[in-house]
Amino acid sequence: MKKSILFFGVFMAACFGALSAETFGQTVKLNSGYEMPVAGLGTWTLTGKTCENAVYSALKTGVRLIDTAKYYGNEADVGRALKRAVADGICSRSEIFVTTKIVPWSVDPAADIENSLEKLGLEYIDLCLLHQHGSGDDNVYSAMQEACREGKIRSIGISNFYTAQEIEHFINNFEIKPAVVQNENHIFYQGTELRDWCKKYGIYIESYYPFGGRGHTRQSLGNPVVLQIAAAHNKTAAQVIVRWHVQSGFIAIPGSSNLLHIAENFNIWDFELSADEMKEISNLNKNVRYENW
Repeated sequence: MKKSILFFGVFMAACFGALSAETFGQTVKLNSGYEMPVAGLGTWTLTGKTCENAVYSALKTGVRLIDTAKYYGNEADVGRALKRAVADGICSRSEIFVTTKIVPWSVDPAADIENSLEKLGLEYIDLCLLHQHGSGDDNVYSAMQEACREGKIRSIGISNFYTAQEIEHFINNFEIKPAVVQNENHIFYQGTELRDWCKKYGIYIESYYPFGGRGHTRQSLGNPVVLQIAAAHNKTAAQVIVRWHVQSGFIAIPGSSNLLHIAENFNIWDFELSADEMKEISNLNKNVRYENW
């Protein structure tokens, strides 16, 4: 056990050295006026103590963006981690950016929002997303918009919408336009055209599955181009990919329960990819998605 603790301490020191607190605060300003961190932790498939410990460790590492969803069934676990981190003086509530999502088949989205607030133990949600397409899209978005007016949510957005026409519906038919579109996005499905279209509305694309998602991470992390670039910077493939997302103007939320990987994925602030390296990775795009929701 002592060796494990020592190794973790050495690893963390190697990862972060003397990096300042400001290094952890790289953000973008959303069209809602609020700042959002550009790199965080996704919690899909994490539950119970595993989820709680992953979120707590991420916050201790310096991560300030935590992504969850009602559908994940782990909002209470995330909430316990947030409470612990604040109580332990790791961060304040105002420093944490929490995202959750409401499914389109919600019978009572207003009640679901209240339930999410209760489970998370928060007075407000930083970003609430319509989780995906469904028959209740407008009902859920209307409820999020109303909760935004009431101060229960600060920013709203959508997830799993991949065309300008789909996103325009929410821009044209609601008073509050989306601040974020969270989509599958990785080196083999780069979404750059949609990113460029969204820019004119101040909408940011947030990448879930930044390594391709479970079952596909080896294809990304083992890619020869990525590995060559990683070697040149004395970084890992994962760090190069997260750095590519951030430099490309995306927000990235890699998921992991491995405390070392969480720290590794966030240690991307002390290097920069060159224009040629960015182009090399851009050339890997195949417009291939792995999910169909």
